[in-house]
Amino acid sequence: MPAPSRHNIMSTISQLLAASSLSLSIPALAKAPGALKTEVATAIDGEAKLVQEMVDSVFSFAEPGFQEVKTSAYLTAILERNGFNVTRGVAGIPTAWTATWGTGGPLVALGSDIDGLLGLSQTPGSPVIKPMVAGAPGHGEGHNSGMPLIIAAAIATKNVMEKYGIKGRLMLWPGVAEELLATKAFYVREGLFKDVDASIFTHVNAGFGTGWGDLGLTGMVSVQYDFHGKTAHGAAPWNGRSALDGVEWMNAAWNFRREHLPLTQRSHHVITNGGGQPNIVPGEASVWYYFRDKDFASVRTLYETGNEISEAAAKATGTTVTRRLLGYAAPNFGNKPLAEAAYANIEMVGMPQWSEADQPSRTRYNRLTASRPSPWTARSPPCRPLKHAAVRALVGPTISATSCGQYPPSPLAIHPTFPIRSDIM
Repeated sequence: MPAPSRHNIMSTISQLLAASSLSLSIPALAKAPGALKTEVATAIDGEAKLVQEMVDSVFSFAEPGFQEVKTSAYLTAILERNGFNVTRGVAGIPTAWTATWGTGGPLVALGSDIDGLLGLSQTPGSPVIKPMVAGAPGHGEGHNSGMPLIIAAAIATKNVMEKYGIKGRLMLWPGVAEELLATKAFYVREGLFKDVDASIFTHVNAGFGTGWGDLGLTGMVSVQYDFHGKTAHGAAPWNGRSALDGVEWMNAAWNFRREHLPLTQRSHHVITNGGGQPNIVPGEASVWYYFRDKDFASVRTLYETGNEISEAAAKATGTTVTRRLLGYAAPNFGNKPLAEAAYANIEMVGMPQWSEADQPSRTRYNRLTASRPSPWTARSPPCRPLKHAAVRALVGPTISATSCGQYPPSPLAIHPTFPIRSDIM
């Protein structure tokens, strides 16, 4: 599996070198000395094998949310060997950590998600679904690529900053269980970003650009509905009340309601507990929902609609229902000055150059994906398809710059500090 290209890492480097001089105006940041960037680029070229090993290793671990044990141990060991101070178990989360370097100047946070997805095991290099282990987890959203990119950028930037006495501090942090919307709010609550001056965040995507204002991303809430009935034997079902009936009525009612919901909404559910066996009336059943839309007011409306439908389903089936709010993610809003600074660096870095050897695989990939469209899975094509619409669970103003054309693509997102909404849900 090829490593992230120098072009992608250099885009990240450009922002790091800029952020290390935050006292300058934004236009000046985009014009950080070219000689330093060239020196960093040379250092990155020398670490190409390490970057590829990191991408492949994290891909092979394929650990789902809260189980990123080998992934975190592997990445933090590399950071420690390169002079970073690692703190494990931050915010009370076993697989979470920070890696810090520096003693003065502005603090720049560098993050990327590391969790895999259930059931998305995939053979590298195949543009069609081909599990390595059927039913096993896999990196179906490219979370094996971002942190290796960030680590390479951080090491190269740190070395240049040390050499030239540039003031600044770096803090790397992982998006643990991002697909579950599970940890970033806890990082904020723990004060992880309290003293952060700027943050660079990477994520896969299919474009190489940046933006500001409304980025078209969604906010989301994760909620589990637990229905409670009365168990009975199937030979005398009148003695029971099926909790599964409550779940099924809720799902049916929600699907009927979809026609009358805004086109911007997205909602998904899975039944996580449907009973034990057919001849036993289930006394307990659960369904897990994601409600998502472009702003928090709309997300709240979906959430409240789901609550009303769950209660109606319970009444219709003679059961009761309780709910658990499992997590939520804020919509992103881009910062214009930082987006402009990032774009200036994107123009400087430029697009990857394709070799003759790249072209046959690119043509084969485009032909196969055009004739056999399939769900997004972890692949190693020249250009990765767009990720699914799961929003990054980051709060605060954000910009993103992403790359396409190699595996893995390496989006970049920057936002200054984190204004937190603790009263939303």
